[in-house]
Amino acid sequence: MLLRGLLAMLDRQARWALPAGVLIGIALPGLASTLRPLLTAAVIGMLTAALLRLDWNLLGRALLRPALPTAIAIWQLVVSPLLVWAGTALAGLPPDLRLLLVLQAAAPPIGSAAVFALILGLDGILAVVGIVATTLLLPLTLTPLVGLLPQTGVQVDLVAFFTRVSLLVVVPFVLAWALRHMIGTARLARHADLLGGANVALMVVFAIAVMDGVTERLLRDPGYIGLLLLTASIATVVLHVAGFALFRHAGMGTAYSAALMSGNRNMGLMLVVTAGSAGEAFSLYVAITQLPMYCAPLVLGPFLRRSRRHAARSPAPPPGS
Repeated sequence: MLLRGLLAMLDRQARWALPAGVLIGIALPGLASTLRPLLTAAVIGMLTAALLRLDWNLLGRALLRPALPTAIAIWQLVVSPLLVWAGTALAGLPPDLRLLLVLQAAAPPIGSAAVFALILGLDGILAVVGIVATTLLLPLTLTPLVGLLPQTGVQVDLVAFFTRVSLLVVVPFVLAWALRHMIGTARLARHADLLGGANVALMVVFAIAVMDGVTERLLRDPGYIGLLLLTASIATVVLHVAGFALFRHAGMGTAYSAALMSGNRNMGLMLVVTAGSAGEAFSLYVAITQLPMYCAPLVLGPFLRRSRRHAARSPAPPPGS
């Protein structure tokens, strides 16, 4: 009963629990180091739990309408990194900072973007489709993009990428399919709050673990960590706003889902794909970007509620319009 109550509480307080996990990871570096080996398991668990909460019939229908996911994938993997590459060049940013921003803009959405959508009351279907499509397409877009940054020495490790994809995409679908058949969809629906709490708990574990090594560098060089945090925060906000603005015409739910996918990028996957060739700064940046990303549900919540109130007050369009 205690565990059930704790999971239900985490589900209710998810927006606050996520940024708290990042801060705990910074405040307790020993705990971050201890939880570090659980990173991959936490990522697999997050997507599995999200898939258990979704209606797979709706997921199948979404796959039969590929126009919107395709447009989002093109924005995520092609347009946004090229815009950032050109914009940072025009701004005269140093090569190391340009590299961080371009790799961030080139990354697919984080696997927990679907969890973020569910926390905000969105259906999560578009997020799952977007996550899978962009992750599978990443090698086709990242390889030529790296050619635009020859002075950085970044290399793409495709073997590591496909290994990572197999773990982070295929395994959650297999686990979710098996659990849905063993437990039953009706019982899973009755315990949606527990699944939501489990998702939040896994995300908190990930947030703490990914902070391993950040505290030591923060104490040694707080100015540099502050610069990375400022850069990550600005980039995350800009990507959220751009995703929302580009897909606003497709409806409120779609616009917010697109904002979540655009602003919350899978930097950990980029770290694996580049196999350490992006340098120490990128490794630190991957960890630090978790703070603004994990604040996304907390920050977006009031905007989404205001959008829903506005939609409820707006008169319905006349028939045939």
